Amino acid sequence: RAGTGKTALSSTFPKPLLLLDILQNGTDTIAKVQGVDVLKVKRWEDLEEIYWYLSKGKGKEKYKSVVVDQITEAQDVCMSYVKGDNDDDVVSKRMWGEISGEMKKLILNYRDLINLDKNVVFLAHERASDGDDAIEDQIDPTIGPRVMPSVAGFLNGAVAVIGNTFIRERFKHVNNKRVRMVDYAMRIGPHAYYTTKVRHPVGVDTPDVVVNPNFEKIMAIVKGRYQQPAAKKKV
Repeated sequence: RAGTGKTALSSTFPKPLLLLDILQNGTDTIAKVQGVDVLKVKRWEDLEEIYWYLSKGKGKEKYKSVVVDQITEAQDVCMSYVKGDNDDDVVSKRMWGEISGEMKKLILNYRDLINLDKNVVFLAHERASDGDDAIEDQIDPTIGPRVMPSVAGFLNGAVAVIGNTFIRERFKHVNNKRVRMVDYAMRIGPHAYYTTKVRHPVGVDTPDVVVNPNFEKIMAIVKGRYQQPAAKKKV
């Protein structure tokens, strides 16, 4: 959801980092983070040109990480591109198919920047789907990226790690007063409803939740080296 720390998490990835701000204007939280370049994206053609800059141009050597913020808005930009000068509010079945194809190509192109030793991050708003619009024959409700089902399925399969950021509220007693505490956290272990995923060696356990997630913690989980913080003893 908005405000749960997605952009802040992405800013912990190795620098120099290029963040593609797609119709968001939501980078105030990382304004003081060193080594982050923010590029505003308003057109579909911008995303295509940036990809070639990163894969063939000067960006090939310059950046270690690339963040697409967000893939949800990228779909909206793609829709405008496909519709062109068509002012009709109705999107035809053919257009939806074209949007799906363009989005899958974009995701694959950017994902494959890992072959150039770049870290690639896709951010997305969350979307709850039920049995009527779930992917394939899935009946149970799921919460995953807010893009069309065919694109969501492709995106989920293309990446190595999927996490769901959220704010966890808890309370503790300090000097006989009940104090509210807030943790920025991320679901990453297997979950009945939230779409989560980690590709790591067989037999390695994945924590259900990571508090204050960052690049180092994610990589430790992927490599099977993550240690859960010891539980604090109650006094």
